[in-house]
Amino acid sequence: MPELNADERDVLLSFASRVDRNDPGALNNLGVLYFRKGIYGEAIEQFKAALKIDPKFDLARDNLQYLFNETGQEDPDVSKWKKEVEEDPQNNEALLRLGVSFQNMGRLEKAAEILGEVVGGNPGNYMARIHLGGVLKAQGLFQQALEHYLCAGDKVGNSAVFHTDLGEIYYNLGRTDEAISELRAAIKLDADYWRSHFLLSFAFGDIGHFQDALDESRIASRLNPSFQNTEANLALSDYDREGRGERPSKEIPSLESTSFTLGTAYRERGYFQEAFRELKKALMDMPEKDRVLIEIGKVHIAEGNNDKALLTFLKALQENPENAEAYKLCGCVYHLQEEYKSAATCYLQAFRLNSADADSMNNLGVLLYQVGLLEDAERMFKKGLNLKLYSLELNYNFLTCNLLKEEYMMAENLIQRLEAFVGKSAMLYEKRALLHYKLNRMTLALFDLESALTFDRNHSDALYLKGLVFLREENFKGAIQAILDGSKIRMEYTGFHYCLALGDQIKADPIKVDSRLPVEPEDELIELLQAGIVRRFDKIKDALMQVAENGINEILEKRAKENEDLEKALAPAAEQEKKAPENKAVEKAPAPAAEREKRASGVKKPSGGNERNVDLLEEIKFDL
Repeated sequence: MPELNADERDVLLSFASRVDRNDPGALNNLGVLYFRKGIYGEAIEQFKAALKIDPKFDLARDNLQYLFNETGQEDPDVSKWKKEVEEDPQNNEALLRLGVSFQNMGRLEKAAEILGEVVGGNPGNYMARIHLGGVLKAQGLFQQALEHYLCAGDKVGNSAVFHTDLGEIYYNLGRTDEAISELRAAIKLDADYWRSHFLLSFAFGDIGHFQDALDESRIASRLNPSFQNTEANLALSDYDREGRGERPSKEIPSLESTSFTLGTAYRERGYFQEAFRELKKALMDMPEKDRVLIEIGKVHIAEGNNDKALLTFLKALQENPENAEAYKLCGCVYHLQEEYKSAATCYLQAFRLNSADADSMNNLGVLLYQVGLLEDAERMFKKGLNLKLYSLELNYNFLTCNLLKEEYMMAENLIQRLEAFVGKSAMLYEKRALLHYKLNRMTLALFDLESALTFDRNHSDALYLKGLVFLREENFKGAIQAILDGSKIRMEYTGFHYCLALGDQIKADPIKVDSRLPVEPEDELIELLQAGIVRRFDKIKDALMQVAENGINEILEKRAKENEDLEKALAPAAEQEKKAPENKAVEKAPAPAAEREKRASGVKKPSGGNERNVDLLEEIKFDL
């Protein structure tokens, strides 16, 4: 990161007095600017100021947690309240504030420990119960969270956030009617809180009220905090809030070296050699080697070299063992290589380090579905959608869940909602065509398939599905041709596959895996996943240790084995050369072309009036 001189720092700090201090969006954006220039303390202040004005401004809260995760900074409030607790361990107020400070940092296990201590000492402390319930909810421990929320309900029953959180808990527990009741109560208190409408759309969809679900999802889209105010609010993470993989506005100063910025830009535009050149320079310029290595690994993925990508991501973990993104990307590569236990370990590490990362939840959901934990997979997809409403991977995966369950009315609702959020696309048309096909609406299916192919002539799944529609209509010639056309593009139909999320648009097409594993999942893998999704990391601590070191050792051992096998394969030829007479090493010059043609055709060659048979095998070997 380039160091700021005193004048630059003064200019940046002067922005704080020039923005509207009553506008949470402006304060959030100023926090992003400070973060990207490496002024972390001031960035924290701006995010907190935005949340003080609007406690429901989820994007500012996400940015604050992202800052703590990325920089390893400790919230100044944590240091302050730690000191208070050390001076007076019985100070419940200081303990409560310390627990909330850890919660704001995203350190959920520590927050749960401290808040649990406060509740244990004072069961009537409703604020401690609310915050403890929120931490447990974020950890997926919904039944425990519910108990604390209900104990505090009498004191905070007039809060829209409280009713929304309670509705989310009921929904995740499968108590849909109670969830709807709580979410309606939240909307009655505050009709502009987008999360209430968003969660209500899911709940309505579950009970078959599809038009109501669509209406609520459209309201949520309109109210989402990322699009409030005249200027879009900025996110620190790689994705914008629409999930399109765009980086924040170019006007925001970057904390990276110029080479890093150029290398990333080259990668995104497909200039891979140029990207490698700049990123190698960045390795010399930037202290955060892990971030540069991650970008290099992404270039390897874009080129289709997953082995090199994996080795690079593992090296990033050697540089920074707390890099959640590196774990997530390692998990994706292991997943594609069908090393499912390693994939699960990496995804769970990423989830442990950043419990608010929707992409890690997506990938965990995919693996959970593949091993047969279908309900857990759906819950993980829903939880991810609650964090990243516009994630294409999460939306398509949740849609696929419902198509495979043959919940066609729910699938139709999800397709309508997707179109409202992300617009038309080849994949969306193909999914709608698949739904029409399942419901025996062949004319509508063909119409949507033609629309999909208008968007993308190489969308192979649309061609395969078109073949199936023709087959059902007994148009056998058309069916054969469509399937042949699809097979030229891709050799398998992937309409029911699941999408892995990489957190960035690394490849043009989504990375897909089958909905079922090619082999029966091992009990050890299932137990690992079950412990991880409820955040019982203490049970799987051994499995999570030394991921990077073990991974690199395995790759090096694999390479050594390949080299050894190659040497063994070449050994007989080398031995034969040693035994050959010395004069065999000096061969005659190649014969003229006409002479070689005669030899290859088997014509006998005259020699001093005598003839000899030509050994064609020897002659061909010589020419080669």
